[in-house]
Amino acid sequence: MKRMILFLSAAFVSLSIFAKQAPTTILVMDSANALLQDVRITAKGCEPFTTTFDGRYVMGLPLQNDLLLTLVAPLRDTVRFTLTPTMQGQTVIIRMGERHYPEIGVFEEEEVDEKGHKRRRKSKDRKVVGYGKPLMASMIAPETAEDAYIVEEEEAADMAVLDAASATEEKVFIRGMANNLPSAGKLTAGEVNDFAQWALWPKLLDGSHSNYLKDWQMVPRNRYVVQLTNTQGYPIVDRSVSLTDTKGNTLFQARTDNTGKAELWDGLFETNKTTAAFVQIDGQQYPAQRFDTEGLIRISINEPCEAPEVADVFFIFDATGSMSDELRYLQAEMQDVISRSQSAVEGLHIRTGALVYRDHTDAYLTRISRLSDSIQTTQQFISAQSAAGGGDYEEAVPEALMAAVNAAGWSPLARARIAFLILDAPCHNDETTLKLLHEQVLNAAAAGIRVVPVVCSGLRESGELLMRSLALITNGSSFFLTDDSGIGGTHLKPTTDSLKVEHLNDMLVRTIISFSRMPDCQIEEWAETATEPNETDAFLPQPFEPEDLDSVPTVLPTLPLADVLSLRPNPCTEYCLVSLPLGCEALFLADLTGKTIQGFGKMPEATFDYQIQTDMLANGIYFVKAFYGGRWYTQKLIVK
Repeated sequence: MKRMILFLSAAFVSLSIFAKQAPTTILVMDSANALLQDVRITAKGCEPFTTTFDGRYVMGLPLQNDLLLTLVAPLRDTVRFTLTPTMQGQTVIIRMGERHYPEIGVFEEEEVDEKGHKRRRKSKDRKVVGYGKPLMASMIAPETAEDAYIVEEEEAADMAVLDAASATEEKVFIRGMANNLPSAGKLTAGEVNDFAQWALWPKLLDGSHSNYLKDWQMVPRNRYVVQLTNTQGYPIVDRSVSLTDTKGNTLFQARTDNTGKAELWDGLFETNKTTAAFVQIDGQQYPAQRFDTEGLIRISINEPCEAPEVADVFFIFDATGSMSDELRYLQAEMQDVISRSQSAVEGLHIRTGALVYRDHTDAYLTRISRLSDSIQTTQQFISAQSAAGGGDYEEAVPEALMAAVNAAGWSPLARARIAFLILDAPCHNDETTLKLLHEQVLNAAAAGIRVVPVVCSGLRESGELLMRSLALITNGSSFFLTDDSGIGGTHLKPTTDSLKVEHLNDMLVRTIISFSRMPDCQIEEWAETATEPNETDAFLPQPFEPEDLDSVPTVLPTLPLADVLSLRPNPCTEYCLVSLPLGCEALFLADLTGKTIQGFGKMPEATFDYQIQTDMLANGIYFVKAFYGGRWYTQKLIVK
């Protein structure tokens, strides 16, 4: 009895001490630094546990399944883990975070005293113990299950924010994979930019796709656009902007993009409800006005001319079996895009990462390679993936977005955060799934992550509505693969007036450029060179196509630009004078991404020196578009 009391007392003291320590975080990843979800782990002395969607498990909560480990671990200088073999050909690495117990994580060394006796002492440098050589089973092929993995960190990383930058690991087993990807530049696609053709979007919601609104219960219709600049007209980038009601409740949050604009939405999940009253920036409130009726909400604040020089580019792949017809080609295209993006915008530091996902009944739900400076890491991760599983039409899109938003390691300050969502099917639309979908779309918008769907063969019209809605809500655009390449199954023709086809890799690089380019603070010098034509300018979307006019004009031969449209001064500051010697059917102003900023209507007769006010626009690149004789004529305009 006395011994039992002593044992319980010791256990209670141990529990009291160790419960005050920081918990132990375990990260499980493969050799490409991809965090692995749903990995079943057994640590000696505790019940088995499974990693979460971001590849981690936090131990150290007393009275839960790791209580025994909490009590026993301080008696040892190693901890043994067993991973259930679930994946073939994967090198698995375990990284440990903050120690729950001070003894673990400190090397013990032997020293000899004056009498020649050996004794153990703690090392002065705090280091994480190596976990055997080998230890127990791993997650690679069963025939190598006796191999094990060593974790050895100079300093435990702060795993609370999944930052393992300071960790190094010895890879005991690495199985190489041959790169048998096809060459890039084979897939073809067209862009649907609903911001460019904003007048057509309500027609789609109320017409051809109205029956699908109930599927997703998410309607981006009530739009508010904030243009944020400093007092010199330079766009303020990556600033949080909120839309609130009269009581101060937040209705929607976004961050300003590289043009200084933020797209805000009211009544997303209640179609006819419009309650927005204010735009809020840094605690300051400004009156809200709908873009449809009043145009941009222009706000100027006193800030210096500066912008982050980082852009994050992330790739989210559907890796289910239905993607097998196009996945290898997509992998080749992404490899090319990653390589070319590094030099796409001068002086810009681009980080890349990737995620693959399947569905709940598959071997895994998500795998992620976090954003990093190493394009080789991202390329290796993408190349190593294969298509399998799925089973039904719908896949785990909300879960993929959740993992991407929360575990990708986005830069806290960035000029652009782009997530290319590459898929051929939407998610389920049951109540639980829709709730998660809505939450993650709002989270992406609030974090300034621009979702750019890349639609592959097999998607249906209901899924098309979802993809285009995701792009609008997060200030992105939509791309649809086409049959022109002859690769894959039949591709959906999106509901739009026309689709200009180009190579997918060129399109994605162009998107990275248009989402990242900014005017230089040396505005005069920058403006002199910015007027020069750019190869991406030709692919900017048009506000409409000829068939959208009530009366289609006769298509005339292409005329010299100066015979139809000219601008002066260019660059301009306060205003620009537009000359239309032949008149035009419609006149528009668009920004760098092709987003329509303002429409000026029809000029039925020759018009000279029509004035466009530019003093309230952010400094940057714009396009004046005139429709005449069945053709579009476009001239670049620089505002400084």
